[in-house]
Amino acid sequence: MAGEKQIHAGHRQRMHERVQKYGLESLAEHEALEYLLYFTNARKDTNPIAHALLERFGDFAGVLEADEEELCLVEGMGPASARFLHLLPQVSAYYHHVLAKDRRRLRTIEQTGEYLMARFKGAVRERVLLVCLDRQRRITCTAWLSSGSVDSVELPIKEAIAQAVRLKARWVVLCHNHPSGSALPSRQDIEATAELARGLYVVGIELLDHIIVTETEYLSLRQRSELPEAGNERLRIFQLREE
Repeated sequence: MAGEKQIHAGHRQRMHERVQKYGLESLAEHEALEYLLYFTNARKDTNPIAHALLERFGDFAGVLEADEEELCLVEGMGPASARFLHLLPQVSAYYHHVLAKDRRRLRTIEQTGEYLMARFKGAVRERVLLVCLDRQRRITCTAWLSSGSVDSVELPIKEAIAQAVRLKARWVVLCHNHPSGSALPSRQDIEATAELARGLYVVGIELLDHIIVTETEYLSLRQRSELPEAGNERLRIFQLREE
């Protein structure tokens, strides 16, 4: 028994050294899970748990996206380990959000797209985010408007306008994500955007852009000339700065 403990301790030490030297990306998926579970299992052999998790949920991403209750059904998983794994995508998203904070003034479409990709990092369901800007295009506030399924979400037009008015926005950027991986807008996306732009214009607020993001790219409806100008030529400046 003492020999097994020594072998197990030696294996953990080698894993720690490997990650320290080569990074987590040097590990296979089962090894990465095994390693992460070290932090909630001081003495338990986490290798069998890692394999069981992958067998049940398919891959590393599937494990992290699983509900805590589902994770606890795997033999060897306790509430602390389930909570830890389930929080990791949120920790990553929060980290990227904080990194983007120093870009509080959105001058270009490229800068806006990068900021918004960070906000949606790790999201597995479609969500809608409203970003309110002042006259200098500084972010004054953001508001999550709605959350949907993995392939659809409703854009609440009236709520978006009410939020923009309440938050005293001068400009507004709308964003939603496509977890499926394609940033191309649907016909419904384009129609809802036009309706929102018209509604905002009536109350003296202008829709600067509607950006669709995935984990790897973003798409600007303004760049695609699919955003109505609402009678204000100054909105074109935002697009021209990218050219």
